[in-house]
Amino acid sequence: MTRAVHEAGLPIKFVPQCLTPSFEGCSLRELVEFTTRQLKITRAYAAHLWKAVLFGSVIFVITFFGGITLVAARALMHLPIATPLFLLLILFVMGAMKSHLRLRAVATMINDAKLESFVSTPAHISLWPIASALYLYNALVAAASQRISWRGITYELKSPNETVIIQKQNSEVRDQRPE
Repeated sequence: MTRAVHEAGLPIKFVPQCLTPSFEGCSLRELVEFTTRQLKITRAYAAHLWKAVLFGSVIFVITFFGGITLVAARALMHLPIATPLFLLLILFVMGAMKSHLRLRAVATMINDAKLESFVSTPAHISLWPIASALYLYNALVAAASQRISWRGITYELKSPNETVIIQKQNSEVRDQRPE
């Protein structure tokens, strides 16, 4: 749909009121599976966005987690850590502020107590570096594979114009195009 609208020369406008909450529990495995599937779909249909996620995540993970490693190594060698620790703290606080702002923006559009709960807000403020590392993992897996499984069906995302069903509910269905 996005491609057709762009090809017609028409604009696409984000309407915040169209955000739809989806509160559902999931395991860590299900979370990784879902987020990886989303990045694989993004790579197939909007490669420029996938590249931005990959590039941004690589830079962040190297900077932030490399900085933590640097501080730890310097501390073990009894070298000064004040400057790299201060820079890491600035980076963390800026990311936490961004996460909090994002949560507040979504909460203004979606009136649900779960978004403003005692658990949700601290999680958004403190766990964002882990989410960034997860995005890097998702983007790297998306670079290596174009297959996704969803609701018992395995697809091969060959291009933005072609998706092939590889396997459907325990029975092989090779090279059939979905209708």
